[in-house]
Amino acid sequence: MRSRVLPIRRAGARSTTQRNFAQSTATRASLRARPQLPFLTVPITSRSGRVRFLTTERKAQLKYEILTGIKYTGYIWIAGACVIAIWGAVSIERGERKFPTSDEWSFITRFDYRGIYYSRYSPTQGKTVDWIQVAHWAEACVKRLHDPEIDGAGLKDAPSDCPPGTKDITAKSENWRRGYYNAMMQYAKASEHMEGWLLDKTRNRIFPPGTMIGPSNPYPKPLPPGFTGAPREEDCELRHENPDDIYLRILHTVGFTNRQKIEARIAYANWLEYKGISGPAAIIYEDALNMAAEELKDLPVHPLDKKTMTLNESAGLPSENLLNSLTAYGTFRARQGDLAQALPTLVSVLKARKSLPPPSDDLPSLSGNLRKKEAKDGWIRSIGSLVRSIFTPPAYPPPPPDGSSPPVRDPPELCQEAALSLHIGEIMYATNPSAREEGLGWTREAVDIAEEQLHKIHPTAREERPAREACRECLATGLGNWSKMVARLAKEEEARKAAAEEQLKNKPSGWFGGLWGEGENGRPEEGHTNRWVAEEMVIEERQRRVKDLVEDLKPPSRGPLSFFKA
Repeated sequence: MRSRVLPIRRAGARSTTQRNFAQSTATRASLRARPQLPFLTVPITSRSGRVRFLTTERKAQLKYEILTGIKYTGYIWIAGACVIAIWGAVSIERGERKFPTSDEWSFITRFDYRGIYYSRYSPTQGKTVDWIQVAHWAEACVKRLHDPEIDGAGLKDAPSDCPPGTKDITAKSENWRRGYYNAMMQYAKASEHMEGWLLDKTRNRIFPPGTMIGPSNPYPKPLPPGFTGAPREEDCELRHENPDDIYLRILHTVGFTNRQKIEARIAYANWLEYKGISGPAAIIYEDALNMAAEELKDLPVHPLDKKTMTLNESAGLPSENLLNSLTAYGTFRARQGDLAQALPTLVSVLKARKSLPPPSDDLPSLSGNLRKKEAKDGWIRSIGSLVRSIFTPPAYPPPPPDGSSPPVRDPPELCQEAALSLHIGEIMYATNPSAREEGLGWTREAVDIAEEQLHKIHPTAREERPAREACRECLATGLGNWSKMVARLAKEEEARKAAAEEQLKNKPSGWFGGLWGEGENGRPEEGHTNRWVAEEMVIEERQRRVKDLVEDLKPPSRGPLSFFKA
């Protein structure tokens, strides 16, 4: 039997078997004699067996995934920042076109100025005007305009006899002065609504008047919703200036036009009247009247009759400033109960407005221009003009007329006529029982004029927005007055009818049972009562017809989050 010879391994000889963890998968697969199948694999039972999970390929894969994630995350953040920047630029451009600002102001001042008008005239849908925000933006804008290192370079202090803080703005351009006047007037109007509001210096929060806890206010009011923690008297101070101080600075500012001064005086007098200070308010109204009358030169007679406070027809057509100031004075007298003087004043103003010349063909109204342009230009030109307007900065609007010349009888003036007719109708209906139907006729005329002008005024014309608002208020007020007047007349007529019937029942009849009509003499006529009932139905139909004009409903704005709402 042949013995088996075993090969003897030499000492120090290296093994030809390669380590599996140092080779790639493809190399190991080629060296094996049998395929890699789970049921053919011999399990490793030794504790010293190691498996390398973080291979070179795995490291490269993880590194690639991490770098790719960082790269795409950066792309997303950059894209989001670009979208936010574009949205902000578009919002600023839209705000500039809606509420233009002077190009001489800095960016932040213009931003504050637009914030005033957005807070007051474009509040969040479903909410009222937030006068806290209006006062905040107005105060910030005025401070920057007064700062010589920002936008107040070249301003001078007014003479010493003027209130402290009054400025001389004659060195500035007309656009700068006009924007400054608007900012100051908005600041004064906001301070009217914020009068008495307190600032808690310890918490830097504002609170409504009357909620302070202290000796001067032993019975504080409860805090309204949204306010927590009543302030203490020793920690509080007034948040905003007194409206009187702001108005006095406006009246004494050097550099405003006569129209701006007259409008400021009317606004200040209206504020004094609201506070119950009728004497100084009447003086300021008369001061505005005198200023408007004295700016008219070379007239044969004085344009204003000081005794009756009516316009002098022999002086010619009155100026726009005189018409506005006299209208404000007449309505002030009517609110004070001096109807004997208010009625002739308002009638003279209405007569003067009806005698104004119509718009000439060379200077048609803005609504007519827009409608003709829309009918003439095709859609290609409209798109071209839209593209040009997007890439062209909006020009600052030209200055309005100074008010020293007579206005034309355009839609805004016709809206003023409707308002005057409405005031006259109210006065005649309330003061003279025998002239109630005549006052009702004035009210009907005011409603007809206001509705007609609302149909004529272009709905998207920003320059005619004040006239549209005035006509809308006049139409709503006129319909309300008309309805109340007719309802009261119908009620009084029914009361007289019931009293006559009661008297007729108690009256003894004749011997022959009223054969000759003795019992029918006191019976009222049915036609007069039916007239007021029919007119009430006409008013209801009129209110339904003009509902869209009066309410001016706007669809809710659809933002990017509207796609996620039901």
